[in-house]
Amino acid sequence: MWVCKVLKWVGLSGVIMILGGPFCHVRAANEIETITVTGSRIKRSVQSDSASPITSVNANMLSDIGANDMRDLIEILPFNTGAQNNSDNLSQNYTVGTSNVNLRGLGVSSTLVLLNGRRQVTSSVVTDQGASFVDTASLIPSLAVRRVEILRDGASAIYGSDAVAGVVNFISRDDLIGSELQYEYRKRVSEGSQDETKIDFAYGADLGESGYVLFASSFLDRTSLLLEEVDWAQPAFSSFGNPGSFVIPSLASPQNPQGLTVADEHCAQNGGVVSQGSNNNTFCLFDFAPQITVVPDEQRLQLFVKAEWTWTETAKLWFEAGYADNHISREVSPSFPVLNAPTVLASHPDNTFSEDIFFRGRPYGWGKPTEQNFYEHQTKRFALGIEGEANQDTYWQITYVNAVNDALLNPRDVIADNFQLALLGFGGINCDSAQGPGVDSCIYFNPFDPLDPNNERLRGFIIGDYIGNLESKLQVIEGHISFAEIFELGDDYVDLAIGAQYRKESIVQQYDALTQQDRFAFLIGNQNVAGSREVSAIFAEARVPISSIFELGLAARYEDYGSLGGDTTNPKISMLWRVTKSLSMRSSYSTSFRAPSVHQLKGVQTNFANITDPTDGSTTFGGNRTVGDDSLVPETSTALNFGTSFSSETMSLDVDYWRFTFDDVLTRESHQAVVNAMPNDPSRVVRTSAGTISVVNTKFINAQAIETSGVDLVGMYNVKTRYGRFIPEVSAAYLLSYDLTDDVGNTSDGLGKLNRNTVGNPAPRLKGSVGVRWINEAHQINAFLRHVASYENDVSGQKIDSFTTFDTHYSLHMGELLKPDTQSTLTIGILNITDESPPYVDIAGSYDPRTGDPRGRRAYIKFKVGF
Repeated sequence: MWVCKVLKWVGLSGVIMILGGPFCHVRAANEIETITVTGSRIKRSVQSDSASPITSVNANMLSDIGANDMRDLIEILPFNTGAQNNSDNLSQNYTVGTSNVNLRGLGVSSTLVLLNGRRQVTSSVVTDQGASFVDTASLIPSLAVRRVEILRDGASAIYGSDAVAGVVNFISRDDLIGSELQYEYRKRVSEGSQDETKIDFAYGADLGESGYVLFASSFLDRTSLLLEEVDWAQPAFSSFGNPGSFVIPSLASPQNPQGLTVADEHCAQNGGVVSQGSNNNTFCLFDFAPQITVVPDEQRLQLFVKAEWTWTETAKLWFEAGYADNHISREVSPSFPVLNAPTVLASHPDNTFSEDIFFRGRPYGWGKPTEQNFYEHQTKRFALGIEGEANQDTYWQITYVNAVNDALLNPRDVIADNFQLALLGFGGINCDSAQGPGVDSCIYFNPFDPLDPNNERLRGFIIGDYIGNLESKLQVIEGHISFAEIFELGDDYVDLAIGAQYRKESIVQQYDALTQQDRFAFLIGNQNVAGSREVSAIFAEARVPISSIFELGLAARYEDYGSLGGDTTNPKISMLWRVTKSLSMRSSYSTSFRAPSVHQLKGVQTNFANITDPTDGSTTFGGNRTVGDDSLVPETSTALNFGTSFSSETMSLDVDYWRFTFDDVLTRESHQAVVNAMPNDPSRVVRTSAGTISVVNTKFINAQAIETSGVDLVGMYNVKTRYGRFIPEVSAAYLLSYDLTDDVGNTSDGLGKLNRNTVGNPAPRLKGSVGVRWINEAHQINAFLRHVASYENDVSGQKIDSFTTFDTHYSLHMGELLKPDTQSTLTIGILNITDESPPYVDIAGSYDPRTGDPRGRRAYIKFKVGF
């Protein structure tokens, strides 16, 4: 049974929750109030009435596992697979500084994220695959979190779109009376110098019968980590370097119709690596791995306030407001590749080929300082509502949410036409072309000598700012009413909840003139976009007690998207069987959906991608431009869950079998698949005059299907001895299947694979942790062994090793030792004690950022004082 256990430890205030079981809302000894459980609109006296698989983590457990922020919690959840929480330059072009959730590996858009049961605005930036998501890094300061509930089941019948794989609900505190201040410092204890400082503050006041107020703030200062600082990174070569390569038209052949590519003759002595390609082409390779930022520099501020006022004896008003501002910078290569193959005339003073040639490379490479890219993410949100009881058996609520997420994008890139002018001898801000090439203030860029001082003089002319201002808005009006005991059925009563929701979603993306004109040599550019849609919904839910030990749950929701997405109806049926006082069994079946995002319907997205050209075998980065399609249809899914729970005074064990069938998956076409299938189609693969790939044109599509199944295991055992209390625990998810079908009907088995060029996500068979807690009066030690099973790189066929880390933490609850009327706690810990490197993957960056953790061994100290 999903029995809600509250374990009161000697010397500890609050409660410690069993990971895997729901959380009882405790106000005082022996008092349990009716509450709303994630996944239901019906209030219940205890959460053991829930027939859905729920994992709940309270504030104490967030501290026990060594979580610095929500990203750390998400990463260790065994049910999360493929979330994008590492700042990878190559797969997170514009989402750096954000974090998200990916339950069951069904996509970051397929998990609904709530705050206090209410929807959140999606980030104005999308993933490289065009997926929208809620930025969990912007939700709520850590000290304001009371618990996090994870519903591991489809829930569109209750919450609507996006709840395909489940729901993550962040619930704020309402139990803090007084103030808490927490300081934490953590540092990478390995090669490299990455560290972070975090200061949190929270204040809560009980206004008596008038209400309650909570204020919380958090500031994080994090320094960066580059791959040049670690010892596990392997070279990541680009065939566009400096020293570069040159395409010689006079050496054209049927195999090389634009000309033969030859590496700079001084390639090796100037830091490059000569590589032999197909058809006698040679390339001067540039290793950009050292400049890849795996932890960005961040300064993040979060504010949150919540207030409740008693309006009448049966109703109360409440208000919430939140603000988050994150400034990020990260280092990248000295300059990005120039993809348009600019011309170097025979008249160039340093051209020894005696003919016009094409340059294949970048203006700044070996021996030059890294470039800095800047980003800012800002979220503003407020919500208000009124709720109350019409009588003892009727509860009602009306809410309004208004939220905005803004992003500023400021990467820096080569201005293509300016670089071409510099190669022609007309470089420089003050150049007057009438003076002639290389005369007076007109300067030649020398692509044959990376140490030429004129090249550095031209940096301000060649490199420009790509500026994007993006905005995503959400407005939600929702009301529902819950009736308890509407009529008698046997020895119990039927409960019912009904409601309606209206929401409006919109995006605006505006870019500077250079960006709109596609004038950048690598990032290309982007176009202004604006779009919006309105959604209306009605829903109902009922709890039907068939007998004293068997319960049936019924729910349904209808949503209407108008002309953008159509409409859909989704049901859910669940069953709960209380076999004995200690044993229960549950099952559920539901259909869910996710409508295309406004971005996927109306947006335009240009980013860069690693592209292999099948015509010559060369690999480089190129532009990938994806356009929206307003004929897209919603993703649909079915979810099936069977579970059992056993609970006693000393033990809790939960086992669930689950299966999701996911159809019409919304994704972006694979750029590599387009290149492989249509390498010479100019409408899909745009090439330069030298024959190199400049841009791949893709579109958002409804791919075919993902079908996945597995087993969850969550358990703990509570042992009380004369030496203290020992609590062994386990939490794991084991995948049984992960079958993928692409947009043309090809099926593949993605189980235990990276799924690099598919609609899927990395799918290791096993992910989980085992741990033990020891508590003895004021002392507590926690130790956890975390494991991700090995899997396969489906592109290269190479094995990706398993990733096993060991964490430990010690806490001393000092009580009033420092000062009367204060409660102080000191915690020290080490994460990844053995300094395990992320498993090697044969991709740029040397690891899988959606599964591995590049941060290495980290030590931290945390001091918390309540007063």
